[in-house]
Amino acid sequence: MARLRGVRVLLAALPLTALASSSPSGQGAFEPLEFDRGATGLGLALRRLGTTARVLYVTAHPDDEHNGILVRLSRGLGVRTALLTVTRGEGGQNAIGPELFDALGVLRTGELLALHRYDGVEQYFGRAYEFGYSFSVEETFAKWGREETLGDIVRVIRRFRPDVILALPLAGEGGGQHHFAAAQLAQAAFRAAADPKHFPDPAMPPWQARKLYEGGIGGFGGTEANAAAVRVPTGEYDPLLGMTWLQLGARSRAMHRSQGASQVATDLPPAEGRFRLVDAEPKVTDREADFMDGVDATFGGLARFAPGNETLGSRLAALQARATAARAAFDPRAPEAAVPALTAALAEVRSLRGELSQVVADARGRAELESRLADEERDAEAALALAHGVVLEANADDGLATPGQPVGVTVTLVDPSTPAYELQSLELEAPAGWTIERRDDAKAPAGRSARRARFVVTLPADARPTQPYWRKLKDHDRHELLVPADESLPWSPPPVTARARLSVSGVATSVSAPVVWRYEGRVVGGERRHELTVVPELSIRLSPDIAAIPLAGPRRPLEVRAAVRSYSKQPAPANVRLELPAGFTADPPSVPLSFGVEGEEATARFQVTPPAALRAGALAIHAVATREGRAARDNVQAIDYDHVERRQLVRPAETRLLALDVRTTPGSVVGYVMGSGDALAEAIRQLGVPLTLLTADDLLFSDLGRYTTIVTGIRAYETRPDLRSAHGRLMRWAEAGGHLVVQYNRNSMNRLAPEAPPLPADAPSPFVPYPAQLTAERISDETTPLRVLERHPILTTPNPIGDADWTGWVQERGIQLLAEKDSRYQEILAATDPFPYNAGEKRGLLVDAAVGKGSWTYVGLALFRQVPAGVPGAWRLLANLVSRPRPSTGPARKAPAR
Repeated sequence: MARLRGVRVLLAALPLTALASSSPSGQGAFEPLEFDRGATGLGLALRRLGTTARVLYVTAHPDDEHNGILVRLSRGLGVRTALLTVTRGEGGQNAIGPELFDALGVLRTGELLALHRYDGVEQYFGRAYEFGYSFSVEETFAKWGREETLGDIVRVIRRFRPDVILALPLAGEGGGQHHFAAAQLAQAAFRAAADPKHFPDPAMPPWQARKLYEGGIGGFGGTEANAAAVRVPTGEYDPLLGMTWLQLGARSRAMHRSQGASQVATDLPPAEGRFRLVDAEPKVTDREADFMDGVDATFGGLARFAPGNETLGSRLAALQARATAARAAFDPRAPEAAVPALTAALAEVRSLRGELSQVVADARGRAELESRLADEERDAEAALALAHGVVLEANADDGLATPGQPVGVTVTLVDPSTPAYELQSLELEAPAGWTIERRDDAKAPAGRSARRARFVVTLPADARPTQPYWRKLKDHDRHELLVPADESLPWSPPPVTARARLSVSGVATSVSAPVVWRYEGRVVGGERRHELTVVPELSIRLSPDIAAIPLAGPRRPLEVRAAVRSYSKQPAPANVRLELPAGFTADPPSVPLSFGVEGEEATARFQVTPPAALRAGALAIHAVATREGRAARDNVQAIDYDHVERRQLVRPAETRLLALDVRTTPGSVVGYVMGSGDALAEAIRQLGVPLTLLTADDLLFSDLGRYTTIVTGIRAYETRPDLRSAHGRLMRWAEAGGHLVVQYNRNSMNRLAPEAPPLPADAPSPFVPYPAQLTAERISDETTPLRVLERHPILTTPNPIGDADWTGWVQERGIQLLAEKDSRYQEILAATDPFPYNAGEKRGLLVDAAVGKGSWTYVGLALFRQVPAGVPGAWRLLANLVSRPRPSTGPARKAPAR
């Protein structure tokens, strides 16, 4: 077969009883759920046909949305609904793994798309970077850039052109001021989007939405405003969904797993969302029962774009009659019964679209009608496909492809129904520079009424690895765009798609599907899939990610390992070496590696020796792997969980070096209980302290006396049942002279188990030595001064901690502070946020208590963020925390007097 260059190769003119459906917008390569298949899918698709309204919901972070409302709008009412999330949630915590910052933003983007499989909602994003918890709208605007973020929202409004905008409450006390900032920007954007002087862009004309509401979750504006709110029910049973809107919303919300979300519907009773009208154009004078009041969502409502046009009015009435007939023909036992009405509706929509220039003279109104009618055409095509139960799939032979690699693609079209259709073409579409070769025509049926076609797609030698199209700016809490054309999208579009073009009773239609790699998930029997992904030929992961070089004492060699993974399908050797700062040496200078199969990983080990003369500061080691003259310098970090589609970050392969004045006490030995993921265990090793990761058997049965200090990772009491079971044993070990360091935990530590009912409000945590509770309090300003309450050994030995050690911190000082209720605790630090909504001095950041001969220390300071960020003071404090020696003899320590 000939090799063709360009964006499309097609397989043409095949008579076939088939029709394919495209996946819902914004859903990526996930396998469709039952709500988008079969009779249920058809019934829900028919709700969209003839429903021309659009609603945009604006929030600050992933998980701010009212999920029952989204289900009601999109699934229940058939309204085209979009969610605009101003940030990607990069500054949050991670309940399921080690991803933080940019990687957490990638994970939470994936979780929102996983959520939309349930509610059928489209997703957009702003360019603001979540810098952490905020108690100030002004701080939020300063860090995001008020005008820049307002522009993000305006552009999405002009792109989506909603009739109704929903926002979070406009104001409120306490924390979470990001929410109110996002709502205030949405309020400003409601008018700014209609003003051609604001953020002018010829490609996106101004747009005035009809109404703006605040609310959704929580209250707003006091008792009087809440009493006047529109109360939108979400507890109504939907026979197509087989549950209430709230119940399906709870299922969708459970995809926020990195935030510890559950499937429990928590707002019963009543099941509702509350909203208050903020602005409207024209003004609304009547009391409303629903935020959709006054919005004509039928075809007839489109007449507003060409008022007084009787011809348009009659054409729109005919369209509505077609849509009504299609809904009336719906029979779940015989979905194909809706085909005649759907075919007629599709032909009618296309006829009006083709004649708009004759029917509507005004160019602006014509453009608005064209946009809405295009929605209806897609809705009719999707419903027509579902009426025939057809499936279009495009499966790649390899999911991770390297530049220059050919990839086989099988396109399969299956139609279990009986009416005959004509397949005009099967096509593959790829970016410019990629080549597509047709290997065969349609084979014999793969099953009942099925056709298959084989293609080979070859990537160009300079194909860009798949990665987010955005990247955080260095000194600003915003993203820059690496691919400006993809702004506001969750991801860049899939690189290769398949399309089927068909004729149904003389009416042409086309549907598409992304080319995906299908594989077995970690859950038994669970299939997973992801889009065809471009990876570099070689990926290099250097460890450690960050290393400390103590300036005191002789220079000790640093072991650096380079794990090189080959994604090439051909066995081939490679060579890896390190690029070092001036004065550093590596032994050996380079290491040859060999690879036999795709995906194989080989590791090289280097001893890196720092120079004798070294100044404090940050340095970096980079890695280079070469193969046949081609150099690779990047690491592929996969963000891959069963509930999200695999995505990846491609970053330079490097080990960051932190040369600093830090000491540890000789003889220190640490046991570490990993929690939900942090970098402190490896950091302790980099300080030269022997460390063991403690297993359940270690905690419950091993000799703990070998350890001078045991450290529990972040949220370990929430994620490690064995730690809760071993708590009594750990306290006896501490009483015998051990030092137990507990990093921050959430208020689940106030319960015997996360699933246990909460204890009384004033009851102490069962996992502390003396009465105390974990709180949700925090110090959010990372620059706020810390007040030393007691010059405790933790702040003096072996490293004196001074003012300089509190500089350069990132995101926050401390979270989940301890509220001690016993004089045997020693409060070491206090701080005051500069924000009125977090007024007053806070303690519980660093708390110590004598326990027998030993000690117990709670660390609410956000070391889990500071250490991987390379904050020198955090490393020095960490060294002090693990350097408390065990007493060899002598009486038990007494608790200090207060």
